[in-house]
Amino acid sequence: MRGIASFLAGAWIVTASLTGATAASLGLASSNGSIAGRGAPHYVQNNAAPGRRSALHKYPQAEGPAKVYLLRGFLNVFSLGMDDLAAKLEADGISATVTNHADADVIASQIVTAYTSGDHGPIILVGHSLGADAIVEVADAVARYNIPIALLVLFDGTESHQIPANVANAINYTKHFMITPAIGSSGQVSNVDFSSDASIDHLSIDRNLSLQTQTVNYILQVASAVQREPVSRRR
Repeated sequence: MRGIASFLAGAWIVTASLTGATAASLGLASSNGSIAGRGAPHYVQNNAAPGRRSALHKYPQAEGPAKVYLLRGFLNVFSLGMDDLAAKLEADGISATVTNHADADVIASQIVTAYTSGDHGPIILVGHSLGADAIVEVADAVARYNIPIALLVLFDGTESHQIPANVANAINYTKHFMITPAIGSSGQVSNVDFSSDASIDHLSIDRNLSLQTQTVNYILQVASAVQREPVSRRR
């Protein structure tokens, strides 16, 4: 079990390979290759444990409340983990919208409208299965308007993706397909590989409580990074 970090196209890519009976029983190596401590289970490459926030790339244009868009997969019946995540986020005071992958164009349009109207809070996209594929499409669409995306979280998309340069952080919980940064990207792209873990499958990965907890922690970290006016300028 190792964490492997390398530079590709100017962006960090980290791949963590997971094996074992269940995700909850595993520790995961940190990004520098050292084995993470066993005191709490670890699920991502940068030594993060549920309940403790881990380092994401700094989001440079956080000016307002965070907005989270969660996209379900096929027929809205196999991605109910997105609804669970939305409920947890709403309980923490984070605005969360849940919809189907087929509404990707609608979500992209909403993001563009809000951003061009002056709403520059951090944008976070989460998706499962076809919804994971769709959030990359949304990020691509809004990149044409120079709109930054603070965080993408993919739960086992159905194909490989290149993550556009407007994405600061992308995390891919996957059984099959990896993500890579597009040329010129300086964002952090992380693959967490569950291909060897028989206890997690495509239909259950989005409902894994440990991964949900980790995802909520990432989102809370982004949401708490809102830039504030320096004290000396406040009246």
